[in-house]
Amino acid sequence: MGRGVHVPEADVVRLALAVLLLGSSCAEPDRPVIVRESRAVEAQGRTFHVDQQHPGASDRHPGTEAKPWRTLSRATGRGVLRPGDTVVIHEGVYRESVEPREGGRPGARITFRAAEGETVVITGADLAADWRRQSDGTWRRAWTGPPLPTYSDDPVFRQEMVIERGEVLRPVWHRDSLRAGTFWAEGPPESPAALVARFREGPDRVEVAHRARLFWPLGADPNAECGSAGTPGYFRIQGLTFRHAANRAQIGAVCLGSAGSLAEAVRVEWTNARGLDVSGREHLIRQSAADYNGQMGWGGACASCVIEDSRAVGNNWKGYDPFWEAGGGKWVRTTDTVIRRFLARDNDGPGIWLDIDNADNTIEGCLAENNAIAGIALEFRTVRTLVQHNVVRGTRWVGWSGSGVISQAASHNVLLHNTITSNEGGGIWLRRDPDKRAEDEHTLVARNLVMGNVTRRDVEARELSVEGETASDVRTHTFRHNAIGFVRDREAIWRSSFFVHPTETPAGYRSDDLSGWRRLVTETGTVREAGGMLPEPGPFPRAGAIGAYARVAGRHGAQAEAVGLGPLPR
Repeated sequence: MGRGVHVPEADVVRLALAVLLLGSSCAEPDRPVIVRESRAVEAQGRTFHVDQQHPGASDRHPGTEAKPWRTLSRATGRGVLRPGDTVVIHEGVYRESVEPREGGRPGARITFRAAEGETVVITGADLAADWRRQSDGTWRRAWTGPPLPTYSDDPVFRQEMVIERGEVLRPVWHRDSLRAGTFWAEGPPESPAALVARFREGPDRVEVAHRARLFWPLGADPNAECGSAGTPGYFRIQGLTFRHAANRAQIGAVCLGSAGSLAEAVRVEWTNARGLDVSGREHLIRQSAADYNGQMGWGGACASCVIEDSRAVGNNWKGYDPFWEAGGGKWVRTTDTVIRRFLARDNDGPGIWLDIDNADNTIEGCLAENNAIAGIALEFRTVRTLVQHNVVRGTRWVGWSGSGVISQAASHNVLLHNTITSNEGGGIWLRRDPDKRAEDEHTLVARNLVMGNVTRRDVEARELSVEGETASDVRTHTFRHNAIGFVRDREAIWRSSFFVHPTETPAGYRSDDLSGWRRLVTETGTVREAGGMLPEPGPFPRAGAIGAYARVAGRHGAQAEAVGLGPLPR
């Protein structure tokens, strides 16, 4: 764990020269911003211990290692912690919500960390006895938790969770659908009456989730959204596992607070909806995972944040609509943020999805594999995004898409040096938004390897598709020095290397012919397969999170790497 690999300054200079070769021009140069490594010095306050397994643990004790507190709630009351304090949490399963009333400040975070070498789990579920066997072989238990109202009539939005011997049972929506490993909630969500389950082994080790928030800083307004300015911030969360939250759709089980928090080696898993909410500003999340959550792993609205060396695997097991909000992670109203070296795999929804009013973000060095609809999706007023050095493969076809990278109602973005292969649908699809919600123009697609896609023979897709309202709109996109493969088992009407619409023919251009493609788009240096790619002449437009690391480095310590394209700061 820790900070990752140190990049020597010589390597940074070589990286700068390499990228500058791609971005040079005779005018004011567009160049990558390099931020050299920095170290933040944190103030050291008091240290408290929470150890529920200690035979003498009590919330009346002073919280020392010899006389620890028993609950986390003891540490999070108003006036208990001060900036710079640390709470060391010892081995155990803590069945409570962590809701800090006090936050840290720049240079003096409040730390919640697992004791060295010890496993700490914070869960929203409690042990549940008193199951009554029914005549049909099911087990029934009266509901003893709070009301769990939803905002949709769709039963997938219900929040009840049942866990048998550590395994989450799948909900069904009718009693006659019950089978081994499932449960049904009797009564409406605002007033559940009972839970009815078919256990695999029996009711002796069963938990029921009641709590929606597992880590959630509280300000004066207990209903404030995650990341709100009036809530505490500047936390350091290390080595903790959070699971089994009965949270609502679109609401995270874990919230980092308003600003400046650092999460390292954190796991958020098997919650009912979103795992980790990164809303706020200037957060850094490292080596963390949001896996197997009911709706999606990550999400939120973040300004000048960094997410690195982290992952989202197996999310949306409940089956939320993946075209609405589900999958590995969905960011909205996010600016100047870096998502790098991020693994998005096996999610039933897009792997990495920027949707609604995002600007100046970087997605780099990521692997998006075996997700649904799209590996990387840029949508609805997402602008000036730099998508570089990613591998996208194995996207599964759902509904109308199984694309490696899809862009719609998004503009002025850069797709650079990506490898896009083996997707069931197309490689890159610059789609005209059917609802015309926002501009679809001015995407730069440069030096990408796009081949071996359209692996399904029963769908309509191409290696490279570009659409616009008019032929002039199509030409606002620029393609430079990409390597494009031939589609196997092609049928010109349904599957081919290229698609352009509109053209002079109603059906648009559907072909493997490179010369025809070149006549219809703004293009330089496209080659077939992988040979003959030349150095990129540039220039690049401004794109990516140019300022994020400069702001975050002083507080967190940041690796030296290029994170954006644009004029060097004066």
